[in-house]
Amino acid sequence: MSVSMRNPPQRRRSLGPVSPKRIYRNLSVRLRGGESSVAAEIDAPKHLSKSADAYKTLWEAVENEDTLAVQSLLSREQMSCGGGAGGSIWERGEKKEKDWEREREKGVNRVSEQGLVPLDVAALTHNSPLLHVLTKAGARHNPVLCRPAEWALKLDSLVALAGKRVEERKTELVRKAGAGPQAQADVQRHIRLWRLRLQLYCRMRENFQKTELPSPPSHVSILVTSTSTLFVVIKEPEGNTTGLITRYRVEWSTSASFKRILGSAQVTETKSPSYIIKGLTAGVHYFVRVSAYNVKGWGPPQCSTPVSAAPSSWRECIGVKSQFRNHEGLVRKLLEDAKESHYRGYCIENSKPQSPSKRLSVSRGIKQLFQSATKFVRLLQRGVYLATVFYHKENILLTAEDQIPLVEIQCCSTSITHDFLWFAKLSCAWQQVPWLQQALSSAHSSPSSLLQNRHNILRAVSQLQSSLGTEDLGQVYYEPLKDRQGNVLLVTLKEFPNPPSPPDPPLHWMPLARLEKNRSRTPLLPEPTAMDMLYEQLKEKQSFHRHSIQWAQPGLYVGILKLCSSVEQIRVLVPQRLPNLLCHTRVRHNAHVSREEWAWLQSHVYTASNGSVQNLLSGEDESLMESSGLVEFVRSLRAAVTHLLTKLNIPLYRAYQYGVYTRELLQFGEKLSMLLLLPPSEDFSSSYWPLVGTKEPGLTMPLQIFELVHFWTYERDFLSKYCQAWVRLELDTHLAQQALREALDTKEVQEARERLNHITELSQRLDVVWRDARWIMDCLQCVRSKQWVGAVPLGLVMGGDPPPCPDGEEEEESLTARLTWPHRMQAQRSIAGT
Repeated sequence: MSVSMRNPPQRRRSLGPVSPKRIYRNLSVRLRGGESSVAAEIDAPKHLSKSADAYKTLWEAVENEDTLAVQSLLSREQMSCGGGAGGSIWERGEKKEKDWEREREKGVNRVSEQGLVPLDVAALTHNSPLLHVLTKAGARHNPVLCRPAEWALKLDSLVALAGKRVEERKTELVRKAGAGPQAQADVQRHIRLWRLRLQLYCRMRENFQKTELPSPPSHVSILVTSTSTLFVVIKEPEGNTTGLITRYRVEWSTSASFKRILGSAQVTETKSPSYIIKGLTAGVHYFVRVSAYNVKGWGPPQCSTPVSAAPSSWRECIGVKSQFRNHEGLVRKLLEDAKESHYRGYCIENSKPQSPSKRLSVSRGIKQLFQSATKFVRLLQRGVYLATVFYHKENILLTAEDQIPLVEIQCCSTSITHDFLWFAKLSCAWQQVPWLQQALSSAHSSPSSLLQNRHNILRAVSQLQSSLGTEDLGQVYYEPLKDRQGNVLLVTLKEFPNPPSPPDPPLHWMPLARLEKNRSRTPLLPEPTAMDMLYEQLKEKQSFHRHSIQWAQPGLYVGILKLCSSVEQIRVLVPQRLPNLLCHTRVRHNAHVSREEWAWLQSHVYTASNGSVQNLLSGEDESLMESSGLVEFVRSLRAAVTHLLTKLNIPLYRAYQYGVYTRELLQFGEKLSMLLLLPPSEDFSSSYWPLVGTKEPGLTMPLQIFELVHFWTYERDFLSKYCQAWVRLELDTHLAQQALREALDTKEVQEARERLNHITELSQRLDVVWRDARWIMDCLQCVRSKQWVGAVPLGLVMGGDPPPCPDGEEEEESLTARLTWPHRMQAQRSIAGT
């Protein structure tokens, strides 16, 4: 079978130059004295892999210390041997010692005729890159040579053997002086080989004689990463006489003397050595020490810093929001309960919605037979419209008129604030559009403007879905576009990793640069329309969409809640590079916060009662914190807070009035968490807004839209199920209320009231889950509390005296706070209602 697989490429190469143009081109090249393009194509791969193909075995590449060739040979061998489900034998390097006899037959652990393994050459030549390549492939130490005395004898014998072989080959060359050139070439090749080995063995022996036992690792740190794990970070020993470290040994115990070692493990990765100790008991202090190994043996151990650590969690502290609820599971259970017959929801009564084709065939009238199937709008005429931006890299999906697909939402109110929030939640549950349309079909003639708006929006969405051939129209841009002609434009964006074929021939892909070149503004209008604004800001909106669905790097962050309230809504400041999170700076790579670290934050509540500010990193407190490992956490936190304040151009005298939220550590997944800084209540909506002079560009988003963007990135399954339930129950509630108003006799009133009660019960259950998941509302409640309930003053956390406030600014701040207070209260009431 292997022969049949190799034959087709050879036949294709031999039949390649049959084309007349290629024959002419090859002949012209040969007449000029060059080579044909076909020959160049055939020889190109051989030239690229020459360094690896020059060695018959992996050992030859190791003896020549050709790291690139070794890496190429190992990857090639791994692909040939590890094509199955199990992978290559040495792929992970975690097999037990009983598998050594089987593993040694493979190249990376094969014992040579001289009794060496590849790892011996890398270790004794101090070739660190070669060591990393071999270790990654699963290379192991020599199973026979373990003691320094054995190594000394072995290297002496190897040097003597290589010298002897060189002399023997020289004598043989003299003896074959009259023989043919082929015989002399073979002997000379053996002489070069043994001379190379002699130089290699002499260098290995010299390095071995200079090498001493390794010193202890220069630093060993342990971090609490969960209630059952510790993360050990190792830094290599200092000094030039330690040789090349080939592995580390990690040991842990519950006693400082290590009389009873609970466990040990070896770390073969020496480039960035680390290890995760798993299966530990929460609350128990563990001591950790690490030893380094080279060809001379194991060096003395180095104890960790801090001396011990206990796996724990911030949830164990008093006064925190410790309950962890499975929000996605609760919403899924609610959706299952809503399907029961006694709830009788309008969107759930029928098991299946009508198919789109059936609905279209039934509703198609004589008037529609003379209209185009795609009703895309070309010019805006004082109304509300829906546009969908599909893009792939730098290409945009356009209609036959080279325009972005645009449909009109007929008879929709231009005051679209509340409808936009409903539409934003609908965008997280596009699959619910047929259900909602079916439920609204009975209320098509309802005098309710709200139901009419819902019906018009759903009709426009359904039209775009059928025209574009997809159910998912993407995510909504965080605010509608409005112009002075009275047009409102709702924009959805979706990126395609692979460019799909357009659903209909009129739709096609066009490069964005070409679209900008061909695009001209709407004539006879003094100011740009909302569509002109969309085209001008298309790159900006694409950038926002790409950044809004990106995850932040794993780690612990400190963020800041900066709010601005208006008459209608509260807006929040977010960075442009990552708009799904508040403005933030990373504290460390470890996202977990231990009980001791959180207790240190909470301790400032009691420190604030006597009005004194203490420096907790001085004198006796420093030694106490050093033993518990808090010093690094405090320093990293203070440095991150300072960097964040500087980046946002917030003066220190203002920042010391902020608070650190201590009711909860905001966790977004398993590897991302955030400590939050809260503004004082009087600074809730002051005139000071840190957008001027900031070192990082930011934007302000409506609070509810920010929550949707945030949850869509970090808890997409939960948000999708929540929005599915919410859009159904919200519409069911309005339809049940309308049915109750239209009921005539007592029986109809009773049935309508029972149905409304059942739907209201489901809505209340859903609202409880959503409120528990909305961490930002808990933070707002803490901001409104002037007694800092659930927060500690930032000035005490940072330490030291606060800087003085410049003259003349205090009166300005108090006046601004008094002027904006009514607007804040109205906005807060509207937020709480949603």
